[in-house]
Amino acid sequence: MKPMLDRSVLDWIADLGVTIEYTNDLPPQRLGAYLDDEKVILIRRGLTDTLEQEALHHEYAHAFYGDRTCPPATERRAWTMVAQLMVDPLAYAQAERVSDDALFIARELGVTKRVVTAFRTLLVKLGDTTYVDARMGAGQWLHRELVA
Repeated sequence: MKPMLDRSVLDWIADLGVTIEYTNDLPPQRLGAYLDDEKVILIRRGLTDTLEQEALHHEYAHAFYGDRTCPPATERRAWTMVAQLMVDPLAYAQAERVSDDALFIARELGVTKRVVTAFRTLLVKLGDTTYVDARMGAGQWLHRELVA
């Protein structure tokens, strides 16, 4: 299980020159927001550690790319980055060997089900091997795991 507070995301945010503010003034469905003009990430007050981590990573991705709007392609790109940053492929593989249930895996990894779902979009299964973030060409993948 990952530690509950991944402090590295705070360093990455600071390295971008972005500040974090906690607020109650977000729409009910939003955990956070990135305001590029102000270089600030807003995070909903009172989130669990797991949800706060998800929100910080997600808004970091928007800050990293300098997103000013969030059409579907931008959101997919942000979730891809969140999955790559928050999920250790080896830990995911170990959890999936026990159960392929996304909620079980999320609990094992200390992330949300949404992060596991995003991570799964990066998986390509070929024969007895699973590749993470596979691209065209030999040896072009982030991680591979034998699943025989």
